Parts: sequence; C-alpha cells; structure tokens
Amino acid sequence: MDTVATQYLVPIVVLVVSTIGAASVLAWTLKKMTDLFKPYGAGTLLQVCRDREDAWTKWEDLPQYKGRTWFWGLPYYRDVIVPNKHNYVTVVYMDHPVKQWVYDWMASWKAVANDKENPYGVFALLCFLALPFLFNKLFGILILVAAVLLFIFGAPSGKRAVRRMAERSRNLTHDDWRKVYKEVAESIEREDEMARAFRKSGAGWGRW
Repeated sequence: MDTVATQYLVPIVVLVVSTIGAASVLAWTLKKMTDLFKPYGAGTLLQVCRDREDAWTKWEDLPQYKGRTWFWGLPYYRDVIVPNKHNYVTVVYMDHPVKQWVYDWMASWKAVANDKENPYGVFALLCFLALPFLFNKLFGILILVAAVLLFIFGAPSGKRAVRRMAERSRNLTHDDWRKVYKEVAESIEREDEMARAFRKSGAGWGRW
C-alpha cells in the first residue's frame, strides 16, 4: 500500500513543484514585458549622463519628441533629428524605450543617407555587401545577414552614445568647442613636432 501511495505521490509533488515554477517564470516574464511596453510618465527616472555616469533625470525634464507620429506613436522618418554632440537642441527623447530604439535606428540611417561629406556612402556600402556574392553565395548571404543584424542592433547604440556626449557638453558654446578643437590640434601638432625631432636626432628604441 505504501509503495502504491509513493508511486502516485512523487509524480504529484513533481507536478505541483513544476507548476509553481512555471507560474513563477511566467509571472516574471509578464512583469518584464509589461515594464518594457510601459510608456514613461511623470516622475520616471532615466539615466542620461547629465552630470556624471550614474546621474538620473526625470523624463519630463528632458527634451521630448515634438514631431508627427503614426502607428503606436512611432516617429515619422522626416521628423527625426540626427543627434549632434555639439548641439544639444538635436537631442530628443521618446516616451517609450522601444520607440526610442526605433528613433535612434532611424537617426542612424538618416545620418548615413544625408552624409554630405560622403554622399556615396550608401552606394559604397551596398557595393561592399554585394562583393562577397561574387566569390561565394553562401558567404555573401552570411556577410549580408551579419551586416543587417549589426546595423539593426548596433546602430542605435551609437546614437545613444552621441546623445549622452551631448548631455555632458550641453553647456558648451560654439566658442568653447572651437577652443577645445584648437587645443586638440595644437596638442597633435606638438606631438608631431616631437616625433619628427626624435627621428631626426636618430634616437629610438632600437638603439637601446
């Protein structure tokens, strides 16, 4: 009798424990999904590096997106502004983390497409991606997939970094930036002069 009871009891205990564990995991997953799709509101704190790495700022105190929206409040491509670390006016925050990711992705594509210093950047990129297909189709497909994934998931992080740099330097004026770049140029020039003088003197690590 005890053996029969044990045979039924063990599976029941395992089933109960498994059910509790599965319910806990499901509840945790639903909570995380709810937090992910929950829009920002008054009092929501965002880490935007305003003063230091661990600084947090209220969402309502940040420059928010004022352009047109369409499905689910996503931004229009034409109204997206490419962030510039030299101009804090270009910094824009959406009211949702997923919307912010889409905005940063659009800004990344817009930066590449509107690059005046390199107007053939998109064409050159397409040629680079098409080149592997001339040697091997499978290799070309792998390169293309890797490039697409890198752009989709990596490009927004670049714009997020630019936005944070703009946050840190938001109080700098155009004159301040000119002074910074002038000092950098002078520093590089001094290093080049020292390197040239070092070579002319015949000194180097090889002599030691």
